[in-house]
Amino acid sequence: MINRKKTTLAVSIASAMLLNQAVAQEEQQQDSDGGLELITVTAQKRVQTIKDVPATVVALPPENINDLLGAGENIRALAGRVPGLQIESSNGRQSPRFYIRGLGNTDFDVNASQPVSMVLDEVALENVVLRSVPLFDIGRVEVINGPQGTLFGRNTPAGIVKIDTQAPEFGVDTGYIRGGFGSRETAFVEGAYNTEINENWATRASLKYQERQPWVNNPVRGTEVGGYEELAFRLQFLYEGDDTSALLKLHGFDQDGDMPQIFYGNALEKGKEGLREGFDPETVYHNQPSGFNMEHIGVSLKVEHDFDALNFVSVTGYDSVESFSFADIDGAQPVGSNDCTFDRFVAQELGCFLFDNGSGDGLSDHYQFTQEFRVFNQIDQLFYQAGLYYFVEDYTVDNNVLDADGATLEFYQVDQKTTSYSVFGQIEYQHTDKLTTTYGLRYTDDDKELVINRVTAGDPLEYYSKGDSYLNWDFAVRYELTDDTTTFFRAGNASRGPVTIGRFGFYSEAETETLTSFEVGIKTSLWDDNARLNVTAYQYDIDDQQLTATGGEANTNSLLNADNTTGRGIEMDFETILNDNWRLNFNLGYNKTEIEAEDLKAERCAAQAVTEIAICTNLDPVVETVDGFFGPVTTVRINGNQLPRAPKWIANIILNYEQPFGEGYLYANTDWNYRNASPTTLYESVEFVAEARWLGGLRLGYKTDDGFDVALVGRNITDEIVVDGGVDFLNLTAFINEPRFWGIEMGYKF
Repeated sequence: MINRKKTTLAVSIASAMLLNQAVAQEEQQQDSDGGLELITVTAQKRVQTIKDVPATVVALPPENINDLLGAGENIRALAGRVPGLQIESSNGRQSPRFYIRGLGNTDFDVNASQPVSMVLDEVALENVVLRSVPLFDIGRVEVINGPQGTLFGRNTPAGIVKIDTQAPEFGVDTGYIRGGFGSRETAFVEGAYNTEINENWATRASLKYQERQPWVNNPVRGTEVGGYEELAFRLQFLYEGDDTSALLKLHGFDQDGDMPQIFYGNALEKGKEGLREGFDPETVYHNQPSGFNMEHIGVSLKVEHDFDALNFVSVTGYDSVESFSFADIDGAQPVGSNDCTFDRFVAQELGCFLFDNGSGDGLSDHYQFTQEFRVFNQIDQLFYQAGLYYFVEDYTVDNNVLDADGATLEFYQVDQKTTSYSVFGQIEYQHTDKLTTTYGLRYTDDDKELVINRVTAGDPLEYYSKGDSYLNWDFAVRYELTDDTTTFFRAGNASRGPVTIGRFGFYSEAETETLTSFEVGIKTSLWDDNARLNVTAYQYDIDDQQLTATGGEANTNSLLNADNTTGRGIEMDFETILNDNWRLNFNLGYNKTEIEAEDLKAERCAAQAVTEIAICTNLDPVVETVDGFFGPVTTVRINGNQLPRAPKWIANIILNYEQPFGEGYLYANTDWNYRNASPTTLYESVEFVAEARWLGGLRLGYKTDDGFDVALVGRNITDEIVVDGGVDFLNLTAFINEPRFWGIEMGYKF
């Protein structure tokens, strides 16, 4: 019992509150042999060790997360830190897009659905804008690879990024404060305070503020851009009675900045991969105004009760967000202004382009409500859990075409409502001391309603609806070869429900996609628990995969269904204590994806206005040229291509050193993250590629036994600047990764 008087709920299988407390204790101690700490997770909505979970699960402790976020970074800093995980955004600090095992969605639309779910304190955040929340006062981040359709439901074919914040604790008055300052006048301060109010109530308050000054010069408008400020808070109250516990959380986030993403016009050169010679990350040529803002507020309530015969859990979540971002998407000033006097695309000079409009997108009148009821119990060798889930999201998308003064020229609105119901269950049976099997099933019903309003044109409203119901399942076998080694086999599927979009008045839809996966793995402890190794091999097939052709020659977002897509790969996670001073973490992921759809085609990149020659070097066979809204559109066949933003190789290395000194210890941490090149579009070209890169970090510091910490922090210490993404419907525009950062951080735990 989640109670200090009884013990039944003390092993509450679904309790994230217990997880946070248990992990905090476990990370402060090692086993009797001085080996690695025990790691517990809630990948199956109950507290288990990683070896007990028949799936690929990697947990990132708060110390590692803090190191990665110390340079003014946001959740994108977690990219590549576990096998198969990628995170990117064409909206800068807003709307991060997740990819696991090569599966994600490149669609930059604010109502685009994703095949990777983000779960914050047991509440799934559906919209990509909601996923912009800063990470602070974190208990643990878990990444669960592969389909999770049974327990977590819709839109989880690729996996889950599961974030648990630090919950209140009883018996302690504790907290921390951290702050730092560094390159590009980046500064942050954050803190938390935990206290026990009385024997039944505890509370925790957390706060983070972060800012950066503009650092990129825009000579066209005589301004500097690249600055932002963010403020986030979290207030929690924990109640514990004899048979009942409840956790109430109120949280919010406010963000403002002068440019959502820094687009560099003509940053690429036709016929070559990578940035053109002479590229300068500190200069842009934008004739359009830009900016972004977001306001988010949310509340959640988790209630658990012990009915003796079974345990009951209720998780309720409500979130509302308003956002708007606008920018000069082509990243350049138009031909005819200042020194830009040549024909479109002919000279290919940096900073010139014949396009005089900007665009803006945002969410208004948004809310998301979720409710889950779940029961569970352990009866001898049998564990079961079953539940009901309800989800509704309703919002308005605003699309604006803007002139050089920021005034609206064209205005479109899309109203969308999604409603989903599901019922699910899971059974785990321990046949012997070594053999355990798991069975899961979930039924889901999805409905979408979409209305397009071309406000400027005054056209009649257009109404669309789409719905589907589907069944997801999983089956797993776990076998303990020895006390130190466990193997598992898992088969299962998950679905992404039907999708509708209406960006700038263009309606598009896609049918439900379903991924079926088979994987086998081994998890073992080595060298008297001084090392652990987890390896998984997998293969998946996707029926009717939802793909998005973004931009291209048609300059629209089009939803497609591929007949079949396949993927296969290997994931490895290794951690070891080398000696009393050194510790090593290493993970590696190999993933090969392929679109198998002989008749599937997509628009290639834009073409020159006069010659109609494509601005990029297309590598796919041309199918045909047809009339489009903005002129002729050439389509190419994409059968056999790898999925966009699906690098075959991802690797991460972390090396830690500690040396006792005085009343504490000196420490040095370095981390290196690698990915190889991958296309950023459905079609393949020489130019539109997310380049291969190694990014290195460094942290040199001193900690005292009484909680004081000071460190020198470096991110991307080799200053490797590469293409992270591009815009293919205007010119050879690109955006890049963060330049080198150096800073100082100080903190105190009390």
